[in-house]
Amino acid sequence: MTSSAPAFSIEPLEDGAIFRIERPTKLNAITKAVLLGLESCIDDLEARRLPLLVVTGRDDRAFCAGTDLGELQGLTAEQRAAKTSMARALLVRLSRSRLISVAAMNGLAYGGGLELAMSCMLRIAAPHVKMSLPEIKLGLLPAYAGTQFLPAIVGPARATELMLTGRPVETAEAHAIGLIHRIAAPQPGLIEQAMAFGREVSGFSPSAIDGIRQCIAAAGPQVTDAGLAVEDHFVRAEFDSPNAREGVAAFLEKRAPRFKR
Repeated sequence: MTSSAPAFSIEPLEDGAIFRIERPTKLNAITKAVLLGLESCIDDLEARRLPLLVVTGRDDRAFCAGTDLGELQGLTAEQRAAKTSMARALLVRLSRSRLISVAAMNGLAYGGGLELAMSCMLRIAAPHVKMSLPEIKLGLLPAYAGTQFLPAIVGPARATELMLTGRPVETAEAHAIGLIHRIAAPQPGLIEQAMAFGREVSGFSPSAIDGIRQCIAAAGPQVTDAGLAVEDHFVRAEFDSPNAREGVAAFLEKRAPRFKR
């Protein structure tokens, strides 16, 4: 990739940004430059308290085909491990961020590309998309937290089958098993639908969103006292918060609430 062909672009929005991987000839494979660009984008949005991040790829062939193996070939074992650790830490950070991140999956999402999508809070895919964690076919493991993201999203049984076979999943099946949240309609465009999806959430109280996400994270296959204690903590904390008072007042006054970030 030459300096005249940047690895990524960042399109500013009034309430956030669109981060686009700009490597269509390489199926938008992940390089260190892409990771650094995403990290910088997240830093900027969080610093300015802008809520929305849409992540996508150039063209409709690929959202992201995973790690650029060609770049890895030129690295030492220590350098490869450092890049892997950096990527994993970044995607885990994104998964825990208060940003309303939306993966707009415009094409295939394999390996690190699917891990990038899974790190986003919300996922919407075009009908033709295929997604997979195919590392087993190379004698490898998913390296960017995919072994943790996938079971958390689809459950351990499905995650085991998908990771041990490496088979691709089409959009309809991905939606059926909960790997994606929505299938994009023919119109408007995918990015417009992704932005609208994110804005459905970003207009609500950030602290309530955070509380719900932490309660979900504490939930297991059965209702437990530990999970209920987490819920009780966040319910009590949120009930008297400024945003909760604003939400109730807006309802009673029959107006739109004005939540603060």
